[in-house]
Amino acid sequence: MLNDHKINRISLFSSIIIHIALVIVSFLSFKKPIVITSSIQPVPIEFSIKEIVIAKPTPKEIIQTPAPKSAKPTKKLPVKHKDDRSKPVLESHKEPYYPKEAINFSFEGTVVVNVVVNTQGRVADVTVVKSSGHSVLDKAFISTIKSTYIFKPKRVEGVNVVDTITLSHTFSL
Repeated sequence: MLNDHKINRISLFSSIIIHIALVIVSFLSFKKPIVITSSIQPVPIEFSIKEIVIAKPTPKEIIQTPAPKSAKPTKKLPVKHKDDRSKPVLESHKEPYYPKEAINFSFEGTVVVNVVVNTQGRVADVTVVKSSGHSVLDKAFISTIKSTYIFKPKRVEGVNVVDTITLSHTFSL
């Protein structure tokens, strides 16, 4: 009676025999070895180096005018744009998952974190301000923030800037 192990050994052995036979037949089919007798002539390459000199433009004469004799220097007022934001705004996110270990041990608590939002609206860094008391819950909230939270970044004078926002989540069963 043939079992799987014997069948596998027989098929492996027969495969090896067939491959050896194919290699021998391929070697015997070449009666004359291939010999390259022609010599390769080098191909001349012509090149030239051109020197390009770029002259620096001469600076225009700077005309200095005396500053007006005013006691107070003028300050530029910041320009307010209609799309400026004073802080990052949460655009999309998913609810944090409740870890199985926390469910099994009935862990509950509130996690408070500071999130650094970069200029593209992505999470750059997350630090725990107040722990829930259970590292499993803290890690679950942090990993959810890093993977799913997208913000509209803070905008000042029409330019996105890095800013920090405080978020919290309460895990309760």
